[in-house]
Amino acid sequence: MKILEIDYITKLKFSSPVNDHYFLLRCVPSSKDGQTVVARNLEITPQVPLVTSTDIFGNISYQGRIGFNHTEFSFRSTATVITDKKNGSFEICQPFYKYNTPLTFESQAMKDFLDETLSKTEFFEKAKSKKLLSSDFSSVAKILSEAVHKKIKYVSGSTNVKTTAAESFKNKEGVCQDFSHILCSLLRLCGIPSRYVAGTSSGEGSTHAWTEYFVPDQNQILADGSEIKGRWFGLDSTRNKETDDTYVRLACGRDYLDCKVDGGIFRGAADQKMTVFVKTSEKEFKKSNQNYSVQQNHLSYEEQKEKIKIKNQQQQM
Repeated sequence: MKILEIDYITKLKFSSPVNDHYFLLRCVPSSKDGQTVVARNLEITPQVPLVTSTDIFGNISYQGRIGFNHTEFSFRSTATVITDKKNGSFEICQPFYKYNTPLTFESQAMKDFLDETLSKTEFFEKAKSKKLLSSDFSSVAKILSEAVHKKIKYVSGSTNVKTTAAESFKNKEGVCQDFSHILCSLLRLCGIPSRYVAGTSSGEGSTHAWTEYFVPDQNQILADGSEIKGRWFGLDSTRNKETDDTYVRLACGRDYLDCKVDGGIFRGAADQKMTVFVKTSEKEFKKSNQNYSVQQNHLSYEEQKEKIKIKNQQQQM
């Protein structure tokens, strides 16, 4: 269990004035099983009214429109989050997580890779016919995550947001988005529901992406079109590790397009330059802190940070 403080800043500069700028942001974490948001704040520049909603994937989104000329747009999302993911995240699995999308659709080379990877395991025949039992899911998911990590080389800037899993697999290189797309694709080919996750992890830099796979509560084969209760577990194939309490989910979906953290459209013939900075700082959440709850949401973000700081200082005395 950990306390994580997130500071996420994005600045967009335009080469000439633009207007009629519509934007949609999924840059703020929400409380889920295994992830409790104690405080959060979003600042937009220029300041305009925001419409808040929750999409079909459970992501919080903010939509707005800047109807006047401007040459800069920025947002800053800050949050304090308590994480405890040792038992995964208990959520319902929707049927659409079982099927590939245009971004994750498999190539023949990926099918061959899947067969080769599982050919010497006890799971080969069951995976090929999508008849794995839920008790097999974790083992197969970890085998495939490690195989993707070994197969694909991380190369910054080698792909873009439109690159498909098949394309990055063919080139044997990509970024975290591509690792997640490929792993999602392979898992779904085996009948294991999976989802793409955009979020942050400990340290400084940019946002990150990983994969979560679903394990039903009961040892059963998933039926098409059904909603089943169970738990989601994370795998970071980019780093070849299971996700832990240093990871915070901002958004999830079938692929990158479902949980794009920031996006928009505007009028104007302008080039744009974006800079992104994300810092996720962690503090050990000691056992005596377990009575710290989200009921303190009436405090400001700075007040809540100070309260956490005071509690930590008291424990160290």
